Amino acid sequence: MEYEHKIDVKQALRVFDKITKLGEKTEDGWRYRGLTASTDFDGYTIFLRSQKVELTIFFHNKFSVSCRFPMDLEEFIEMMDKIDRS
Repeated sequence: MEYEHKIDVKQALRVFDKITKLGEKTEDGWRYRGLTASTDFDGYTIFLRSQKVELTIFFHNKFSVSCRFPMDLEEFIEMMDKIDRS
């Protein structure tokens, strides 16, 4: 499903930055407050994941969202909002 219109890429990049600074390093990336942040091998593509949603941000701020249900995306956006405001 396509949910691109609901994602604020600038916010997602701020959240990614916070997670990598404040989160716990794991083999999957950095975990912080229910989200995991990681990059591909060259660092140009970043990933933000919850249990049910994966947001992939590509070069030039293009992105894709993968989730099964709209409610999952709403929860994911709320998690990002909380981290962004903290």
